[in-house]
This record gives sequence, structure tokens and C-alpha cells, in this order.
Amino acid sequence: MASGRGSAKRRRRRGRRRGPGRGDSGKRLLVVLGATVLAFLAITGRLVVLQVVDATSLDEAAARQRLRTIELPADRGRVYDRNGNHLALSVDARAVYAQPRLVRNPEATARRLAPLLPRPVGDLRRRLASKTPWVYLARRVPAARGDRVARLKLPGVGVLDDTVRSYPAGPLAAQVLGFVDVDGKGLAGVEQQYDGLLRGRPGQLLLEQDPQGRPIPSGQRRLKPPTPGTDIVLTIDQPLQYVAERALYQAVRRNHAKGGSVVVLAPATGEVLAMANLPDYDPNRYAKATALARRNRAVEDVFEPGSTNKTITAAAALEAGVVTPVTKLRIPWALELCPGVKTFHDSHKHAQHVLSFADVVAQSSNVGTIKVASKLGKQRLAKAEQDFGYGRRTGIDLPGESPGLVTPLSAWRCTDLGVNAIGQGVAVTVLQAAGVYAAVANGGVQVAPSLLKGTIDARGRFQPAERRPSRRVVSERTATTLTAILQRVLTGRGTGTEAALGAWTAAGKTGTARKPNPHGRGYLPGAYVASFIGFAPADHPAVAVAVVLDQPTPIFGGVVAAPVFREVASYALTRLRVPASVPAHRQR
Repeated sequence: MASGRGSAKRRRRRGRRRGPGRGDSGKRLLVVLGATVLAFLAITGRLVVLQVVDATSLDEAAARQRLRTIELPADRGRVYDRNGNHLALSVDARAVYAQPRLVRNPEATARRLAPLLPRPVGDLRRRLASKTPWVYLARRVPAARGDRVARLKLPGVGVLDDTVRSYPAGPLAAQVLGFVDVDGKGLAGVEQQYDGLLRGRPGQLLLEQDPQGRPIPSGQRRLKPPTPGTDIVLTIDQPLQYVAERALYQAVRRNHAKGGSVVVLAPATGEVLAMANLPDYDPNRYAKATALARRNRAVEDVFEPGSTNKTITAAAALEAGVVTPVTKLRIPWALELCPGVKTFHDSHKHAQHVLSFADVVAQSSNVGTIKVASKLGKQRLAKAEQDFGYGRRTGIDLPGESPGLVTPLSAWRCTDLGVNAIGQGVAVTVLQAAGVYAAVANGGVQVAPSLLKGTIDARGRFQPAERRPSRRVVSERTATTLTAILQRVLTGRGTGTEAALGAWTAAGKTGTARKPNPHGRGYLPGAYVASFIGFAPADHPAVAVAVVLDQPTPIFGGVVAAPVFREVASYALTRLRVPASVPAHRQR
């Protein structure tokens, strides 16, 4: 009996030990179940994020890995002269590219490409071995060479259509036209000014590729063709531009000048018929040109106009009625305008004599001009310079135009009346100076200069450019009287006899001015700027021509610049078929 009771007790103790074990297992199962549910929820949440929330961005990332967009440059618009001659155009070229992952032997490939591309073997090898999926090897490659590259069928190397800007006449009107960079963006001249019109809109080629960069045969391929740029027509006359550049070149060489400019305007419309500058450059090889050669000095650089500024003094004096052409003036050799401060002299020493105001202008007397300016007064002289456009840009459609330099009337000192009257202490561009004479030629009305004659759309239709604004500077009566005075400069004892045209009457003025020191106060020793500016025919002007030479020898505008005026103006009038205004028996 005792033994049975012991067994029963042992069974009860084992039962009590097994009870707590079953409870722990249940808890563990609950923990596992909870963790499973949480993992399932996390995975489900992640799937929701990937397939719903981030679906778009992941699709885009995948597309970026597969899709390659290649920009296709648009054909840049052409630039014509006023007669339809090509000044700038884009010609077919090729762009050579590589997909480095597909290139089997970079060294051998580079050696085969080097003779055809303008790049050394080492540079090509580095590009072919790069880690990028796609790289340009060369752009603007001549079409024939690019096609030879394509025929080589080198693994990983491809060829695309491209264009290169060409200037058929080389340096002709280089500073007017400007140039473009490798991406076809205008960087100077009208190429920069009208880049928005000329450039057009680039197209796109969309390709689908595998991870190795190889085109997928059944993948996406979309082409958006480029939109060509708009053609523009300039006011420049190519043959006249050539004659102006040739005459300028010969004068610079003959007179040992550092450079110069010639500007030809149509006074009634403001159209720039020619704009020549030296030194020059070839825009087909613009990278080899100096910054000085690329500058359009006719609109970017300034000079003291010297005696050509006496036309403004004369116009203001005639307009105010302080003199007439026959007004007599006593002219000593020297004039002390500001006692103890400044004494002005004529260019040549002479005894005191009497000159009419017309002869003061014709003989370019500094003293006579300053005496007239003293009668006029500084307020009216300063206003006349402003009215003719000094101190502000003309608005010519070219980048980098200078407004010139003028001293505000409030800052004028005693000597400023004298120096301004004879063209010192004020600085203008060649274009501004030409505009003064164009205004006189146009009956006292100044028309803003322009280079754009019109545009040609994709259908070949010509759209004229908007007319430039004009404003009256002096009365027609004053302009007529002044024209008669300026004609005397080219006759008799005038300083500009070398500018006389023979078959046509002409009017104008010589100028010889010291050259300011660009690095400090005062003037450069022995350095002068010589000029002649005028218009023809005097009775019905068709052209105004400004000629400026930088540091010539000899220094006088009537000797070195006047002959250039004669050559350029004579050709211009002949080309424009302007009837002769001088009887044949009176022609030189």
C-alpha cells in the first residue's frame, strides 16, 4: 500500500512539472506568429512603397539606365548681305562619338582614328578607355573625314550628322559677323546679337540600350527633328565692304598706322553699308585671333574726334544765330581763353588775320572756332553734343557698343568750352562720329544706325526689319547752310582737298587729334589719330563715310584719311548708280 501511494505522488509531481512547459510553448508560438505577421506587414509595406509610392521614380531610374538621349543640333540660319550674297552659313559636318564599353582595343582604335580626327592619339585613347557610357571624340569634323570614320566600322565608335559654321569670304566684315563656338552659340558680332533667331531649336534622338550600352533591336527609338534657325539679311553691301577694307588696308600700310576703321552709312535710313576695321581676323579660325583683332573698334573703341567735332560747334552756332557763314572774325595765332591756365593755338603759326566763319571751318582754325564757341556759350555747346548723340549708345545692333565719354556740364571747368569746341576732352566711337555727318546730310534728322535689313522665314519669305527711330537735331536750314560750308573744306584753301570726288560734290571735315594716354593722364607723346568724315553728293547725299586712322605717319587727316574717303565714297556712289553732280569739264 505504501508503495502504491508513493507512485501516485510521483505521478502527481510529474504532472505538475509538465503543466508550466505547455504554457511556455504557447507563448513562443505567439511570439513567432507575431514576428511573422510583422515581417509580412513590413514586406507588404515595402512592396506598396516600391510598386505604388516609388513606382514612378524607379521607372525613371530604370529608364535612365536603358535610354540614351542624343541632342541633334539645328541648322543655324544663314547670314546674307543686302544683295543675297552669303556672309555666313552652316555646312554639313560630322560628330564622332564612342561607347567605351564596346571598344575592344582602345590603343589600336585610337591609332586608326587619329589621322582622321583633329585629336592626338593619347587624347583619343583616354576617351576610348573612360568609364562613361558615351563620349564625343570630335565634333565639327569635315563630312568626308567623318564618312571615312563610319566606313571603318570600329566597334564602339559611331558617327552623327553635325554642322560647322563657315564664312565664305574669310576676314571680310569679320568684326561685324562675329563667330560661334563648338556648340553653335554666337560669341561676337551679329552671330551673338541675333543668336536667338539664328540658332533654331535642337532636336533629340532617343535610343534604348542594354546594360553594356548596345542598342536594343526592339527597343524604343524616337526622333524629334531639329528646327532650323531663321536666315537674316544685313544692310552690308559685300562689294562695298571689300573696297572699304582694301582702301583701309592700303592706307594703314602706306602710312604705317597701327590700325583704323571705315564706316559707310545711308543717311536717310541709317543703314550701315560697310564697316571695316584693322587689325582683322578670319572667323573660320577665330581661336587663333588676338582679342584686339576680334574687337569691332568702330563701335567698341573711342577716340578724341579733334577738328571733325568743329562741325557740331558750327551747327550749334548757326542754329543759335550767333554767326552766319560771312561773319568776320579776327584770328590771332594764339588765344588765351583762361588767363594763366590755358592758351590755344592754331596748327600753324601765322600773323593775325580776318576770316569769315565759313573760312574758319574750311581752314580748321582752332582759335576761330573757340571764339565762336565763346559767343555760343557752354550750355548750348554741351546741349549740341548731347543732341548729336555724344555720351550715349547709338543703339546699333551689335554687342559691346561704347557710349563714348563726355564731361557733364556741371563738371565743366574754364578750359572745357575750348577743348570741346575743337574736339578734345570728349571721346566718341567712329560710328557716333559718322552719325553726326549723316544727320547733317539728312537735313538735320538723325536716324539710328542699323545692320539688320530683314529676316527670311522657313518658307523663304522676306520680312523687312522695323524702321529705326529718328529725331531732328538741327533745322533743315542750318543743315543746308552747314553743308555749303563743309563743301569749302574740299576746295581752295580747305584742309580736305584730297577728299574731292571729281564726278560728285562732297562735303566733310578733316581731323587730327592727339591720342590720350590709356594708362594715365595726358597724351601719348607723338601719337595722333587722323580722320576725315563727310558725305556725298553734297546736294542729295546718298552716303556718309567716316575714315579714322590710328597713329599714322604723317599725322594729318587731310593727307592720310581724305584719300580713303575719296576711294570709298566714289565706289559707293558708282555702285549705287548715283548720277554725277559735277559737269564733266570740271572733273579732276
